[in-house]
Amino acid sequence: MNSVPESTELFQTIPIPELEVGNILVNLGLVLEISQENEEVSIVIERMGERQVWRFNKKENLTIKRQL
Repeated sequence: MNSVPESTELFQTIPIPELEVGNILVNLGLVLEISQENEEVSIVIERMGERQVWRFNKKENLTIKRQL
């Protein structure tokens, strides 16, 4: 394998309430939509050419790729 891992400076861990449309979730994809409910957040992402819905507890943190 001849690849160089990306620097950890390119990543940022944030609380879910700070997540915005357009962020890129590490290992998942581009955030297209965010819907908040009582204790849960539904996030629509573009992954592998499909729109997928992922659900998370509002108290969790997610790792995003920093916008340069």
